[in-house]
Amino acid sequence: MDDQIRMGGFNILPPGVKNLLIINILVFLATVIFRQTGLIDLDKWLGLHYVSAPDFYPWQFLTYMFMHANFEHIFFNMFALWMFGSAVENAWGTKRFLIYFFVTGIGASLCHYLVVFFQVHPTLVLLDQFIDNPSLESYRYLVEHNTNARFDEMLRNNLLVLQQDPSTLDELTYVTANARDTFLNSINIVGASGAVYGLLLAFGMLFPNSYIYLYFLLPIKAKWFVILYGGIELVSGIFGTADGVAHFAHLGGMIFGILLILLWRHAEKKGRDDYYHDFSEERQDNFFSRFKKELTNRKKEKYYVSTESGRPLSDEEYNARRAEEQKRVDEILDKISAKGYDALTKDEKEFLFRYSKK
Repeated sequence: MDDQIRMGGFNILPPGVKNLLIINILVFLATVIFRQTGLIDLDKWLGLHYVSAPDFYPWQFLTYMFMHANFEHIFFNMFALWMFGSAVENAWGTKRFLIYFFVTGIGASLCHYLVVFFQVHPTLVLLDQFIDNPSLESYRYLVEHNTNARFDEMLRNNLLVLQQDPSTLDELTYVTANARDTFLNSINIVGASGAVYGLLLAFGMLFPNSYIYLYFLLPIKAKWFVILYGGIELVSGIFGTADGVAHFAHLGGMIFGILLILLWRHAEKKGRDDYYHDFSEERQDNFFSRFKKELTNRKKEKYYVSTESGRPLSDEEYNARRAEEQKRVDEILDKISAKGYDALTKDEKEFLFRYSKK
């Protein structure tokens, strides 16, 4: 990657990040107020439930990202959104930034619930078998093969009651169905953490050598910071810390993030290759005619931002870089005049292509 990334200006609070911050804060305040007053349970309607839960609705794949459990939860998520998201949005622009944010957020939830599926599916199958065909035998089979500790004591106690009084079967079926639905509804994730981890991944790929201060004291390069946190989430997810944190959602945000970035890079590379391949002589003449005209009229309208610091270059640095680029452009155009476009190297073609897009 080049050591400089060209952007349309540096903004400490770009529009995408700003609006996401506003929405998250407003939703959090509404959640707190409604919890206090008991008017409506936003966790039920906007948090993301398991897909077969009675309280699941499709819109929750988006709305869960704006819900947070407590002040600490939203504070650190919003701080990270501002810290990493501002640099990423400045580099990509608002449209691509928002697409990335929501794709990684949705991807995080899909990864989380894929893991949950393998954890709860065996128990759900047993519960459904009993509910669909209630009998003492099917309930005993449910008790003997259940692997979910949450149901273990309840199932065993109810089996004793059923063995002593078979007439309680209908009531037990109803109780079991309610317990199943209550259990599924209790599986509920909230927060923008998955998308934030995706932004952390993007920041590490865009600015790998910039420094992040761990606990505001220890400097660590972004690329190592990303690897460190990815490893922590993987270990925490596998060994299960029982801390109520969706570790695989965090990993999912990073996985979907790297896949989307690689997809974009592949598409951009293919676009450049196709552009060079179809660059006929007539198109070359039109291109360079317009290109030379733009060079004479172009003014300093944009900033360059360093991948190391994520901050704009000074006027002196900017002018020096522009002069260096202009010199190289002149050399390339002279080479084209003397030997033709096909005589350019791949690097020269790519440089000319990038410069023409500025």
